Amino acid sequence: MAIERARAACDMLAARGVTARVIGSLAADRFGPASDIDLLVTACPPDLKYAIEGSVEDCLGGFRFDVIYLDEVPPHKVERLMRDAVDARDLR
Repeated sequence: MAIERARAACDMLAARGVTARVIGSLAADRFGPASDIDLLVTACPPDLKYAIEGSVEDCLGGFRFDVIYLDEVPPHKVERLMRDAVDARDLR
């Protein structure tokens, strides 16, 4: 169910011109009852930044979540986040 919700959220964001990838436990195939869905926004029109979070919440249907904006990530963490990020369509 979490995978389907993450895909729906990423598809909804893509339709709005936002590029997002899944990171964290869902991307690493370690998602469990206490996990949240972590989305890494790699590209976002400036007028949508932060405005998308309500729509993400609606798509995720009650799952806890975090939205991380790549342009706010400290430089020393960017490479690791991008390496671990997964396209929602590739989740299994």
